[in-house]
Amino acid sequence: MTPPLPPDLFGEYNVEDEFLHYFDFAAEFDFGLEFSSATVASYFAGDVDYDGISVTCSRDDVSTPRDASGRKKRSPNRQYRIRSVRKSCWYMNFLKPGETRDLQLEMSSSDRDGEFRCAFRMSLEKVEQLTKKLIARGYIPPPRSLRRRDEYPERCELLVMSALHILGTGAPYRSLYPLTHISKTEIEKFFHRFLDMFMDMREEYIYIPKNIRELDKIANFYSAVGLPGACGSIDVVHVKWSNCPAGDFNRAKGKEGYPSLGFQCISDFNRRILGVYGPQFGSTNDKQIVKTDTNVRFVRFGWLSKVAWRYWDKRGRVRWDRGMYLICDNGYLRWPQSICPYMSPTVASSEGYFSSNLESVRKDVECTFGILKRRWKILNHGLLYRDIKVCEKIFVTAVCLNNMLVDDVLVNYKDARVGRGAPLMNDGMWLDGHTTPPSIDKQDKHLAKEFGKRRLNLAIHLRVMREKGPIPTD
Repeated sequence: MTPPLPPDLFGEYNVEDEFLHYFDFAAEFDFGLEFSSATVASYFAGDVDYDGISVTCSRDDVSTPRDASGRKKRSPNRQYRIRSVRKSCWYMNFLKPGETRDLQLEMSSSDRDGEFRCAFRMSLEKVEQLTKKLIARGYIPPPRSLRRRDEYPERCELLVMSALHILGTGAPYRSLYPLTHISKTEIEKFFHRFLDMFMDMREEYIYIPKNIRELDKIANFYSAVGLPGACGSIDVVHVKWSNCPAGDFNRAKGKEGYPSLGFQCISDFNRRILGVYGPQFGSTNDKQIVKTDTNVRFVRFGWLSKVAWRYWDKRGRVRWDRGMYLICDNGYLRWPQSICPYMSPTVASSEGYFSSNLESVRKDVECTFGILKRRWKILNHGLLYRDIKVCEKIFVTAVCLNNMLVDDVLVNYKDARVGRGAPLMNDGMWLDGHTTPPSIDKQDKHLAKEFGKRRLNLAIHLRVMREKGPIPTD
């Protein structure tokens, strides 16, 4: 059974009278106005007189930290400061006038493994010449501020060194600010102007011989090693395209297994590049590229096709032939202007002797590609640009710089270098060429016949030359 509820002890007690007191705070104050709905309405309508006490406040009387346009003032930038390039690392270690600069001028010209050459791939003297050429041609405009004008020569040299450092090491733009005190944006803009400059000067550094005097300087080296009439070596180099667009991935992926761009180059005996054609997608083979190469077309139909040269026949008599040619591997078409070695010849035969000699001489173009990728590592690490035109500019700039350095080397060889042109038998040094024999189209039968005839004459000439010596000059 449920127990009864306890009696209500506070039922008759008034709690409000004891504890809760109501206070009327407005009762002791006299505002002089009755705050009723009618009074307030009449006040806003203007029916009530001003008492002389109230004060009005407007927005215009208050000063705010804003400019004339009403925008809030920008807080000072605490992250970036315009710093002097004369306090940068590269300037203090390489370019500071006095003992530092004089030492770098001497060391960079003599020590190829020195710190300056490893960072910029050329001597300080060449950097100075390149900077003066850029300024003279207007690729580095003078600054507008007085502070920048005072540091204009030093800033130009640091910009050129930054571009060379990017090409030589593949370094990102942002990593150069601590070394040069030049912003990442300015270095990036100048790097593209640097590429545009060499594209404009392309004809000054990359060119096929323009006259017979220039041609003789190249052809004499090949004649000394048993290849009269040759004017260069031709091959295709593939450069990795690391930032290839997805739409071009399949046609850019060739035998390497990754997307690449192909550039067909013609190199002379001293590893100077005479012509560059490209870029082509990595899946395009050499036979297709050579059909559209403008440099090869110039060799076939230009003034080089009318140049005469001499060779020994099998009876030891001097014969004449007309038209210069290029040496290549077995991946090219059988044209009389592209001479390749024989396929699997007998080593003791004239054909085997000629093939060994040609492969030994043709290593120059492969060594040139190795030098390019080793010196300018941006080509070896992979091109990080989606635009194929920028990739072309980078390769052409690397070739121009290579030729500029090669031209400064005095080549005073009267005879061929030791070991060049001698048959090396099976020494394990053969180049990696195409193993499938080239196909002959019906329209190229005449060219293939001329190709076979010329190659046989060259093989006989080499054998007779080893017996009788080179052809005497008139």
